[in-house]
Amino acid sequence: MGSRHKIIFFICLIVIPFLFVSCSPQETRVNQKKIARERAQKQKQAVSEYNKAVKRHNNMQSKSTKASMKKTKKESVKVTPTKR
Repeated sequence: MGSRHKIIFFICLIVIPFLFVSCSPQETRVNQKKIARERAQKQKQAVSEYNKAVKRHNNMQSKSTKASMKKTKKESVKVTPTKR
């Protein structure tokens, strides 16, 4: 009986890890998609907050400063090469 228990024990040691590994890849993909979705949502929210901050900053400027900023923005578009 002792050797029979040893054989069953070793078979269990070999089989059990495969049972857990077979469930893992799908769960990993689901978690990766969830993380990617959350990351994209945070990125979108950060861009939105940044744009709001820029608008708020521009609204606080005087007329002359706004005109200067507008001129600089137009000049930078002309000078900066376009991305392809």
